[in-house]
Amino acid sequence: MRRILGAVLAAGLIVLAVAAAAAYWLLARDGFRRSLEAQATSWLGQPVRIGAARAQFFPRPAIQLEAIRVGDPVQLALDDVELAADFRPLLGGRIENADVRVSDSRIEMPLPFSLPRGPGATAEATAAGAAAVRIVSIRSIALRDVRLRSRGREVTVSADSSLEGTTLALRRFDAESGRTALSVEGVVSLSPRIDARLQAAATRLDLDELIALADAFTPPASAAAAPRGSAPRIVAAISAAQATAGALSVAAFTTDLTLDGDSIAFNPLRFEMFGGRYEGSVTARLGSPLSATIESRIADLNVAQLAAFGGTADTITGRLSGDGRFTGSGSALPELWQSARGSGSAEIVDGSIRRLQLVRTVVLFFGRPAPDAAESSDRFNRLDVTFSLDSRRLRAQKFSLQSDDADMLGIGSLNLANDALDGRVDVVLSEALSAQAGTDLYRYTREGNRVVLPAVIGGTLPMPRLTIDAAAAVQRGIRNEVERRLKGLFEELGR
Repeated sequence: MRRILGAVLAAGLIVLAVAAAAAYWLLARDGFRRSLEAQATSWLGQPVRIGAARAQFFPRPAIQLEAIRVGDPVQLALDDVELAADFRPLLGGRIENADVRVSDSRIEMPLPFSLPRGPGATAEATAAGAAAVRIVSIRSIALRDVRLRSRGREVTVSADSSLEGTTLALRRFDAESGRTALSVEGVVSLSPRIDARLQAAATRLDLDELIALADAFTPPASAAAAPRGSAPRIVAAISAAQATAGALSVAAFTTDLTLDGDSIAFNPLRFEMFGGRYEGSVTARLGSPLSATIESRIADLNVAQLAAFGGTADTITGRLSGDGRFTGSGSALPELWQSARGSGSAEIVDGSIRRLQLVRTVVLFFGRPAPDAAESSDRFNRLDVTFSLDSRRLRAQKFSLQSDDADMLGIGSLNLANDALDGRVDVVLSEALSAQAGTDLYRYTREGNRVVLPAVIGGTLPMPRLTIDAAAAVQRGIRNEVERRLKGLFEELGR
């Protein structure tokens, strides 16, 4: 019995050795490498060169491919590829249930070929007379430090995924570029076009960079001759504890991103900034020029923090809410922001405009206040403005300010290039301040029980200047006096 068992064991070892030798002969010979080159060339429609191909048997039969170059000039450079597959089909020249790993490689976008519909779609196109090596099925695909480049932008990706038919399941997909790092999972359909539905969590996120990357990796307009509806589409829910847009840092960032061909949208777009909340949307058309439409709603922002961010610290306080719609275009994002135009409205409550010296200006115009007058301030209860934006100039079609000491109503503008202010307002004094005016001034400039003084706003946002328009005040006083005397005349005639 021992001899029989020994003979069986020896026979088994001989069979394994022969099978291993046959597999090694099949996989290591140069014809195998050339066969893979021929099939890949036919599959992709571009010249494929494989520098080396060798076999390994443990822990699973696999093919090691090195220095794969695709295209002329080369746009796809895969330095290290491992393809593991079931042993028995390999003996028949078939790659089944494959596990593919790609490491330390570079891909230049756009690719000079479109993605094939499936691994075995062109098996019949294998070069005549070459050994038939068919890729039948792929179980998993792993990427390790693969660099994607397009139009001066680069993204480094690592991923673990599985492929079933034309559906790619992303268990993990990490992408990093500059100030952005995303971890993604989801499902990607590869046919009839790339259609991805993803969930993404960011450890770092820069919104401007995300738009620039999308622009860089979107085919140029000249390549848009593809059939309508064939461009890639990506729908992703993105969240980040912290994010940036330009020099602005925000918290609790969430958005639904939709990239469809050369169109990208962030809708809805929500985050927290300056102690308040933002909710809106950004819709952009990628390419040259880059264009965008922004719809914004803000609530309860700390105006002092906003002013400090804008470079005008210690100028204004309060809590800001508002909304607006803006559009812009340009060859790059900085030009797009500078070309922005649109309109909106805003309100600030419980604030102050420092160095405006509203009450001081009025007091100096009509004389000293009464000795027992309370100290005044530049605080206001509410400020409302309806505005438009064009050529980096904010124009207030309607401006109103309400305070305990005085109200203002008028129009004005702010030049965002140099913070210059320009406006005309009516200053309506409170009844208490109106009573402190001289008798003649009160009689000439009052409307009802309150003095109304025309004024000019100038200076800059950090150093605003309010001056009473004496000439306009005189004209109004003459008009009021004429109206008063005509009224008295008519009353006398009516007796």
